[in-house]
Amino acid sequence: MNTYLVKNLASLTLGGETGPLTDTRIAQVVDQFLKLYPDVVTERTAVINYLRANFSVTQDAYQILDTDKAHRVEPWIKEKRASGELEWRFWERYRLYLQAKMSAPTINQLYNLTDDILDRLMDPKTPGPWERRGMVVGQVQSGKTGNYVGLMNKAADAGYKLIIVLAGVHDSLRNQTQVRIDEGFLGFNTQLTMSFAKANNRIGVGTFNQNLAANALTTRMGDFKRQAAKTAGHQINGTDPIVLVVKKNTGILKNLIQWLAQRGETQPDGKKLIERVPLLLIDDEADNASINTSKDYISTINGLIRSLLSLFEQSAYVGYTATPFANMFIRMLDEDIAKGLNIKLQDFELKVGQDLFPRDFIINIPAPSNYIGPAKVFGLPATAVSEQGAEPLPIVINLDQADGTAGDYATLVPNKHKKNDPRPNRLPPTLLHAIKHFVLVCAARHARGQMAQHNSMLVHISRFVPWIDKVASLVDGTLKEYQRQIEFNTGELRQELKQIWNDEFVPITRSIRENIDNDPNAYKDAGIQPLTWEQIESSLFPAILKIEVRAVHSQTRTTGLEHHNIAPLDYALAEDETPPRYLSVIAVGGDKLSRGLTLEGLSISYYLRASKMYDTLMQMGRWFGYRPGYVDLCRLFTSSELIRWYEFITLASEEVREDFDRMFMLNRTPREFGLKVRMHKGALLVTAINKFKDVKTMDLSYSAELEQSHRMTIDERLFRSNLEAVERLIPQLGSTVTPPNQRSAKGNNYVWRTNNYTICQFLREYRIDPRVMDMPKLVDYIGQQLNNGDLTNWTVAVINNGDAKPDARWQILVDGLPASVGLTSRSNPKGSATEYVINKAQLISPVDEFIDLNNEQHDKALEETKQDWTKKERKTDPDKPSTFRIKYNRPSSQGLLLIYPLNPVVEEGKDPKTYRTISPVPIMGLAISFPNIEGDQKVTYYVNQQFVQEYDYNEDEPEMSNEPI
Repeated sequence: MNTYLVKNLASLTLGGETGPLTDTRIAQVVDQFLKLYPDVVTERTAVINYLRANFSVTQDAYQILDTDKAHRVEPWIKEKRASGELEWRFWERYRLYLQAKMSAPTINQLYNLTDDILDRLMDPKTPGPWERRGMVVGQVQSGKTGNYVGLMNKAADAGYKLIIVLAGVHDSLRNQTQVRIDEGFLGFNTQLTMSFAKANNRIGVGTFNQNLAANALTTRMGDFKRQAAKTAGHQINGTDPIVLVVKKNTGILKNLIQWLAQRGETQPDGKKLIERVPLLLIDDEADNASINTSKDYISTINGLIRSLLSLFEQSAYVGYTATPFANMFIRMLDEDIAKGLNIKLQDFELKVGQDLFPRDFIINIPAPSNYIGPAKVFGLPATAVSEQGAEPLPIVINLDQADGTAGDYATLVPNKHKKNDPRPNRLPPTLLHAIKHFVLVCAARHARGQMAQHNSMLVHISRFVPWIDKVASLVDGTLKEYQRQIEFNTGELRQELKQIWNDEFVPITRSIRENIDNDPNAYKDAGIQPLTWEQIESSLFPAILKIEVRAVHSQTRTTGLEHHNIAPLDYALAEDETPPRYLSVIAVGGDKLSRGLTLEGLSISYYLRASKMYDTLMQMGRWFGYRPGYVDLCRLFTSSELIRWYEFITLASEEVREDFDRMFMLNRTPREFGLKVRMHKGALLVTAINKFKDVKTMDLSYSAELEQSHRMTIDERLFRSNLEAVERLIPQLGSTVTPPNQRSAKGNNYVWRTNNYTICQFLREYRIDPRVMDMPKLVDYIGQQLNNGDLTNWTVAVINNGDAKPDARWQILVDGLPASVGLTSRSNPKGSATEYVINKAQLISPVDEFIDLNNEQHDKALEETKQDWTKKERKTDPDKPSTFRIKYNRPSSQGLLLIYPLNPVVEEGKDPKTYRTISPVPIMGLAISFPNIEGDQKVTYYVNQQFVQEYDYNEDEPEMSNEPI
């Protein structure tokens, strides 16, 4: 507790300072408070490292897509604040509460963001009927809960009387969310009382201001119950705000709606309406269960949420999600149709109303610099979103063989096992290895002074309770044997741990530490410090003895189970004990661990659950989040197939975020962004087919897109075939031309002008995985544009690396004369035996994409890029135009094909670097840059047939409540 106080007091002091925050100043402030709490002196280094990491966090500005001007709400917060009508009371105590957890700049951004969200909702004191619909898009495990708790505080200050939070589909997530709201909004433990009345029950924000009254109708361990709400006696039209945290569950929502309807007024049409009680409905994980998944009727959860909103004369809906793809496929109904949709619950008939499309605003929140997300785990290409791209952290361990065949898990845990299939009688050796990693992580965090923090390991290999139970029992038996060996110094475990530490932990910590010191774009964390084996060994016993194994599944009784530790993962409950207890737990589970639930201190993940729905995969990534002081210790053990899918989803997700970036800079609306997503080439890969049930055909657009062959199968026949296709193309191009601008740094490339027919013929001959570049669709799209005179003229450039050595050159004929083309080198850091996966998925060099622009077009694109950076609050000026502005300044009649002859001797790995020859001939990489084409002709095709046949889609995820109301 005193450690928390020192961190809190130091954060408050440092957060209020305006001068430069040096290491010396941080140490001075810490030492000042250690004099008050000398028992914490032993944790001085850990506290200083915590503060250094916390105050070095940066975050890009968030971006907002607003509805059209005719439907916007005029900003009202600043005016009411200036007049004294609006006072931040709930928000102020929340800000004080956050200062021990966040840096001042991060809190300031949250302040601005919650203002901007509330400004786009209606002033709750506005009379008459109104409704607003919006969405906030963050990253998985990036702090969305803290964001909407901030919104709740300001909404309560503004006058919203009833706040309902829809928190997932499982009790575990609902309970966890309730705990966060208890601490961040209510200020009391709802398990002890549903009222603020008891002064001895103050927690979180309640310790800062005990005079603010807010009430709850749900508790940490109890969802909404009509009898409990009746007993509490709170009035929804009273003076104090009321909060409910409920599951997206049919029975719960029906009970809630019926209870609320009793408080409504009967209208002339016989329907109930609650007047003059402004409702704020926050939909956490808004893409899960909230989406209408039936094409024949309104599915239950979706209809109940819409009916709940329609029950109120005044309502505001804000969805929060990291995977908004399904939300973009929600269809906006004609008002006449929406008015005719009704449901009946017992004696009440209710309107269903419009679907949940975020028509009024969408806000994209970039993750802060200390967030460990897909880009840091799997890498990120350089794009309009991130000019530098991101190198993946070396924390992913491939469980498969070097030749791509399945690893030791395959016979024990088959990928498509059934519930009643024979269960394993032993654990895969790789899982035993992962458990040893977790033991070392617990010891290392203990040695780094992180004793007052939770530690978690995730084992996710099945969704079936019998399998989860069996694996948990086997893991528990293994752990107990390891604990005995450490306690009594027997067996070989201690020596095995020493070797794993020295061979697998020390080099990675050193590598990450070197990047922190030398690379300005690298992940920053002062808490990552080298540890010797002797330091680890001295912490082994206290660390391993704390570890327990919990099975996380839907069964609540131990009857028939082998493993009986099925207690809920309640980290907050452990912290509430006296003295506080911090868990070290190996959580073995399935669906309950796959969305929303936060595993505190998660470091080791052993994950084999197969799914090809991108949003499902992303949500299953519980290893994403914040790992202060121990990201170098984290590991993800998974299969090569899942690594490939996560690399695909990382790229597809960033492309959608880049679309948002473009829409923001062009001042487009949420509806236009929805249309953009629907036309995105990766849209079919990002969510379940039934979540866009209204879409039987899809219109595909490549307008303002860049297609690259960033991933290629290592196959000699394929490489030779593509080389021969390029060698047939070059003679058809005629004479070379001089590039039209003098801005490109490269003047030795070979450039031609040609027509669309030649380009399409070449693309038909080039072979590549359609998930990387779908050549038939590209050819179809180019052909469709000819009717409007678009994409008729093409520039082709063969990129020549002038620095290439004599043995890295390709001999061709150019303009009838022999020419020597230097091969471009692109590394293959994954070192896959079957695939050439170019680093950061980035084949092109940025200066190559504007090779076909003239000087005027280039300079205009650069100036617009500078304006974009100003709009996004970037602190520096760009020195080259962004890929986005290049495409918007290229004439719509003009396409660009870049050919990169690649060196087949490929650099692999990092420490140490190795080189491997993956082809006997140069590898032909392609990039196609399409201009922006207003009113382009889309390529239309059938969704389901296309998806199943081309992408081997396996929709194995159950949908929640897909029955009609």
